[in-house]
Amino acid sequence: MTKRVCVIGGGISGLCVAYGLRNAGIEVVLFEKTLAVGGNIRTEFHNGFLVELGANSTLASRELVDLTVGLGIYDQIAQPSPSAKKRFILRDGNLVALPSSIAGLIANKAFSTKGKLRILKEPLIGSKSPANESVEAFFERRLGREIVDYAVDPFISGIYAGNPKTLSIRHAFPRLFELEVKFGSLLKGSLFSRQDKAAKLPKGTPRSITFTGGMQTMTDAIHSKLADNIRVGATVSGITKASEGTFQVETGEGNEVFDSVVVCTPAGAAAEMLAKLDPVLAEELRGIYYPPIAVVFTAFKHESVMTDPAGFGFLVPGVERRKILGSLWTSSVFENRAPTGYHLFTTFIGGARNANLALKTDDELINIATDEIASILGTTGEPVFGKVVKWEKAIPQYNIGYESVVGAIETFEQQNPGIFICSNFYKGISVSDCIKNSTAAKLQILNHLGS
Repeated sequence: MTKRVCVIGGGISGLCVAYGLRNAGIEVVLFEKTLAVGGNIRTEFHNGFLVELGANSTLASRELVDLTVGLGIYDQIAQPSPSAKKRFILRDGNLVALPSSIAGLIANKAFSTKGKLRILKEPLIGSKSPANESVEAFFERRLGREIVDYAVDPFISGIYAGNPKTLSIRHAFPRLFELEVKFGSLLKGSLFSRQDKAAKLPKGTPRSITFTGGMQTMTDAIHSKLADNIRVGATVSGITKASEGTFQVETGEGNEVFDSVVVCTPAGAAAEMLAKLDPVLAEELRGIYYPPIAVVFTAFKHESVMTDPAGFGFLVPGVERRKILGSLWTSSVFENRAPTGYHLFTTFIGGARNANLALKTDDELINIATDEIASILGTTGEPVFGKVVKWEKAIPQYNIGYESVVGAIETFEQQNPGIFICSNFYKGISVSDCIKNSTAAKLQILNHLGS
């Protein structure tokens, strides 16, 4: 008899799990409560401007490349401009380029001489991470306060929109944590850790991946392969055990029985579905914090931008006391993001640093972004294009104590074999993390069904 698997949630995790299982010959049904799949990956076009409502790009990985090849979209990967390698921070109100290597650090102006010497001293620091250490404490211990303020803090805002004081180094950045454990030094670990040959990418693959038609190219391609397996507008209210080794999924259209279930929703939705099976896990999931983020798109004519935005964009350290987290120079990084003669900026407001700002009106947010960009890049006049998208619950925060969440998930999966959790609140938040974890989840499910 053909095994049936239910995938709940049509974001990138759910789509990839369902796609992998269907390719393995498993009968899959994917439930998505909204009327469209793709989750936070959404691309829109407005009068020649391409805007990404969610992820603008993601770090390249072997699993991601394999997915694009299988979908037939590898040739649609967008090549970034050479200037995209340049990334900036704001320091004392001015844009300063970050070093791209240890060698480039010496002449770099982002950090003081004292700060640079403190970085070079890092291999001599003999201390190890104590339990429940924050990202801030970890990097201050290893690299010093200046690096925390002007590199780590803005980096955290760019990745998690989070607070380095509360994020857990062990869970938010497990690879860096392991480098210290294994090599006793981040610099030594970066130099001497071996790269898995199987993880090497095809020549010419950019470090950050998006597509000429935007990130939705990928989710649309998976959707086209899975169209008959997807049910949109389908809300799952609960999951219970049916007969031995099977599960009943409760939906608004009735109940169905499956041999395995994969939960790929945000934590809050997962908590409600799993509450009957494990109230302890449900409570842990309800406690995961997702700060709000407003994404503001503004465009200006070239002649209205005094400072040439040649680079990836800039991040703003908290010590600069600005109202924005940073801004991507979208049209400078990839082609066809704006009509000829225009610059398009994607500016981020809110996060854990300034959560209340993300909830302001669209007009207020456009004004904030316009004023901040004007003071930094010297733009003049009003933007010729403006758009705002608000994510009230944007990115799950792997805060100190997150091991209780991880432990509850691991215990739940052990006690309920056949139910799996695969979402960005578990084992990584990025699109690449989700694809990697989806590949692993597919193999776990196949192993379970085979047993």
